[in-house]
Amino acid sequence: MVTAFGRQLKLLRIRAGLGRPEFGKRVGCSADPIVLAHAAALLTSTREGACAYVDADVRDPERILAEAAKTLDLSRPVALTMLGIMGQISDAERPADLVSTLMSALPPGSYLVLSDGTNTNEALNTAVGVYNGQSANTYHLRSPQEIASFFAGLDLVEPGVVSTAAWRPDADRAEEDTADVSVCGVAVKK
Repeated sequence: MVTAFGRQLKLLRIRAGLGRPEFGKRVGCSADPIVLAHAAALLTSTREGACAYVDADVRDPERILAEAAKTLDLSRPVALTMLGIMGQISDAERPADLVSTLMSALPPGSYLVLSDGTNTNEALNTAVGVYNGQSANTYHLRSPQEIASFFAGLDLVEPGVVSTAAWRPDADRAEEDTADVSVCGVAVKK
């Protein structure tokens, strides 16, 4: 369980890793067989909560939801986190539709937390271009506006979709000069 803006929510994390069961019900999802083996070794539940792991790809949201429903009560608000995963999805695979399908199945009061790399930094663009030229799996940087479009139909939480380093920074932390390489946002389904 995570606390978001004064509410306790179940967590559906579409990315590698599970977290700890004593923090409530959580479902992790990845299609990486190495992550699956690691998750199986760590997968435990406690009196305080339950963990589950879905061996599925983000491109199969219906399966993710069906499997997550075995652990999470999807009639109650859920926090869906998609951190660094949407760059794995090409435009031809309709990433906004994947997010919409997932959020459509969740009840009002659910949150979407999403961050991903942007195409606004020349050094990152170059690095990703080199990576894509040598990898079977390509990464797709997008503009901040394209990433913001993944929140369509949801109410953004302030400060909206902004540079990850600028999203609610610690007040007592010194201002840092950070490269704008990613944006993030949080939104609630009304």
